Amino acid sequence: MKGTRWLSAALALTMTVSLSAAPAAAATFTDLNGHWAKADVEYLSSLGLVSGYNDGTFKPDAAMSAVEALLFCARVTGVDSATKTKIAQAWEDTLKEIVPADMLTWAAPDLAVCLETGIITSAELKALANGSGLLNAIHREKVALYLARAMQIDGAAESLTEYELTFADQDSISRDLRPYVYLLTDYGILKGDELNRFLPKSSVNRASMTSLMRRAMDFMKEKGITVELADYTTYDWVGGTITSTSVSSGGTTVLTIQSPLSGARTLTLPAGVTIYENNMKSTGGALKNGSYARVKLNSSGTPTAVWVSGALETLSGSVSDMEGHTVTVQTGSGVRDFRADRFTEVQVGNGTGGVELLDDGAGYARAECMVDAQGHLAALRLTGGTRQENGLLSEVKSNSDGSYTVQVTSMSGVKTRYTVPSGAGVTINGAVGKLSTGHVGDYVTLRVSNDEVSTVSALNVDTASDYVQGSIRSVSYSQTPGKLTINEFKSGKSVTYTVASGAVITYDGKATTLSKLEKNAYVTLRLSGTEAAEVLAYPGSSTEEGVITSITYGSPMVMEVTRADGQVLTFDIDLTDPPEVYRNDARSSIDRLKNGDSVVVTVRYQEVSSIDATPQSANASGIIQKVTMDTSGTLIEVALSNGGTASYRVSAGVSVTQDGKAVSIDSLKPGYQIAMVLDGDQILSIEVDKSAVSSNQIDGTVLYVNSTSEEMLIQRRGEDQSVITVDVSDAQLLSVTGGELSLRQFETNQNVTIYGSYDGLTFRATLVIRT
Repeated sequence: MKGTRWLSAALALTMTVSLSAAPAAAATFTDLNGHWAKADVEYLSSLGLVSGYNDGTFKPDAAMSAVEALLFCARVTGVDSATKTKIAQAWEDTLKEIVPADMLTWAAPDLAVCLETGIITSAELKALANGSGLLNAIHREKVALYLARAMQIDGAAESLTEYELTFADQDSISRDLRPYVYLLTDYGILKGDELNRFLPKSSVNRASMTSLMRRAMDFMKEKGITVELADYTTYDWVGGTITSTSVSSGGTTVLTIQSPLSGARTLTLPAGVTIYENNMKSTGGALKNGSYARVKLNSSGTPTAVWVSGALETLSGSVSDMEGHTVTVQTGSGVRDFRADRFTEVQVGNGTGGVELLDDGAGYARAECMVDAQGHLAALRLTGGTRQENGLLSEVKSNSDGSYTVQVTSMSGVKTRYTVPSGAGVTINGAVGKLSTGHVGDYVTLRVSNDEVSTVSALNVDTASDYVQGSIRSVSYSQTPGKLTINEFKSGKSVTYTVASGAVITYDGKATTLSKLEKNAYVTLRLSGTEAAEVLAYPGSSTEEGVITSITYGSPMVMEVTRADGQVLTFDIDLTDPPEVYRNDARSSIDRLKNGDSVVVTVRYQEVSSIDATPQSANASGIIQKVTMDTSGTLIEVALSNGGTASYRVSAGVSVTQDGKAVSIDSLKPGYQIAMVLDGDQILSIEVDKSAVSSNQIDGTVLYVNSTSEEMLIQRRGEDQSVITVDVSDAQLLSVTGGELSLRQFETNQNVTIYGSYDGLTFRATLVIRT
C-alpha cells in the first residue's frame, strides 16, 4: 500500500512536469539527439501538447502508463482549454468516485475530455482504476482502441465486417480490438516492427506514443476530422434517414430526411455545403438513401454542414437504469449503456424533444434506441414511467369517485389540469395526507404518467414554503442585499422583497443575476420569512400552441387546449373583458371559437391576451339518421358521405354551429346535413348545413355581447344548458319594466327572455327583455 502511494505521488510529479502545457516554442531535450522520434517530440512540444522533465530530458524510452496514454489521446481531440475547463466541471463528481484524489489534481481535466469524447466510458475507467490499473503499462492494442476513439473513427472500425490483418502475430491480437488495429494500420498510423509483428501485448514508450499522436493529428487534418462535442454546441440541427436527394443545375441539393420520431423534412443544401461521411470530409455522393444524416443549420435555417453516418440500427429492451443522460437497457444481446446528448432526439410518452425530457426518477419501462453507424444514439423512444411537474395549486376539486381534479399554475404562468385517481399517492409535506381546497396556493410536485396524459400517480403538497407570483415593477441591486418590487397578482398590491444572499435566481429556466432581471417579467418568489430565497423569472408573455378540445361557457369561460404532446392546458377567459381573437388572420371574436380550431394562445401575467385560431377543416360529413338523448348526452347516427354509418356521442363540450355561429345541440334533427371535425372516433365540432327548427322563445343568461355583429351568446336555462348565438340586429331591446335599452347595456351574467324565430339554426330575435 505504501509503495502504491509512493508510485502514485511520483507519477503525479512526473505527469505535472511532462504533460503540462508548454510555451509555444519547441523545447530542446538533452536525451533526444539522434533519436528517431526527435522531430515528432519537438513539434508537439512547440504546440504545448507534450513537455519533458525538470532535468531537461524527455525520457523517450520510458514505458507509458494507461493514464498517461489516455491523457495523450485526450490531446489528440484538440479540445480548447476553455471547453476543457467546462468539461472538467461537468465530470468532476464522476471522476471523484473513480479516480484516486492524488491523481485527480493533475489528470482530471484530460480524463474528463476522455469521458466526454468517448475515448473511454465511465464503466471502462472504473474497471481500469481497480487495482491501480491506471498506473500499469498500457498494451499497444489498447492504445489502438483509445486512439481510434480520440480520432472519432471508432464507428468506422466497429462497422467493419470484412478486413484482413497482415501482421505475423495477428492471432495474438484480442478479437474485439482487431478492427481498431486494422483501421489505424490501413490509415498508416500504426506500424509493425522490422519482423512485421504488431506485438499487441507489448508496452508503448513515450517516443512511440508521441509519434502515434502526431500521425493521428496529421491524418485528422488531412481528412478534415474535427471533434465536435454535442453538448458544447448551440446551433440548430435536424436529423433523419435520407429518403431522397436531387441536385439542381445550380448545384443546390434538395434533401429529404425522415426522422424516426418527428416525421419528414425537406431541406435545400446550398452548393458547396460541407459534407462529412464517417466524420471525414466527403462529397455529395455520401448522401445515400438509407443513411442517417444530421444537418447543421445557421440562424436563418440554412444548412451549412451535413454529417452522414450509415444506416440506423434499432435496439430495444427493458430499462434497468437511468442516470443523467445514460440509459441502461437489457437488449437481446445483453445489457448496454446508451448515452444521449444534444444531438439525440428523444420521445417520452407523447412528447418529442431533446435530453431535457429525460428524468432519472421516471421509472421508464422500455427503450427503443436508434444508433447510427458511428455508435451515436440518434434517437431514443421511452415508454412507461412518469415525469415530474410542479407549480402552485390553483384549483382542487373532489369528484364522486374519490378522485380529484387539480389545476396547477406553472412558474411561467401556464395552467394545466390533472386527474388524481383515488389510488394515487398523496402526501402533505412528505406524510400521507388528503387534498383539500385549503391547499390552493401551495407548492405542489406531481409525478404524471407518460402514457396516460394528465393522470397523476403521486403528488406532494408543500405547505411549509410560501410563494408569491407577480410581475416585476423594479429591481434594486446597487446595494447589498438587493431588493425586488413586484405587483402581486393575488393581492393586487405592489410589494418590495429583500433578495436573500445566495438566493437562486433564474430567467426562463437559466441561472442569472438580479441585475439582469427586467421590468414586467413574470416572477415567482419562494419566501423565507420576509426574504426571497428563490427568484424564478420568465418573459411577461408566453405562447402555447394546440387544438381546442373543450369550451365551457360560464364565469369565467374555460377553454381547454391539447398540445401536440397530449398535455391538456386550461385557460380561464373573462368574457366581460375578452382577449383579442383572430381567425384565419382576420379579426374575430371570442364567440367564434370552436372545438377543433388550431390555436396559438398568448398569455400575459396569467391572463389570455390574444388567441390566433385556424379552423380545422371538416374531415367527415353526412346526414343525421337518428338522434337519441339520454343522461350521457346526445347520440347521433350519421349516414356518412363516403359510405357506411357511424354513431357519435355529442357531449356538452362539442361545438355546434351554423355559419360559424353557435346553435343548440338539441336542435340537431334527423335529415340535417352536417360536416364534422373528428379526432379518431371523438367528435370535436359540428357545422350544420341545412335545418329547419321552429321555436319562438328562449330563456337564458348572457355570456357575451358582440356589439360589432349585433349578436348575443346565450346559455339557456333549465335542463337544456346549451349555448346559442342570437341575432339581435332587428330586435327591440327592453328592460323588464318596459324601458328601452341599448345593446351596450346588456352585460355578462344578466338573465334575458328572447322572442323571435329560427332562420335555419340562427335564432333571429324580434324582442329581447332583460329580466
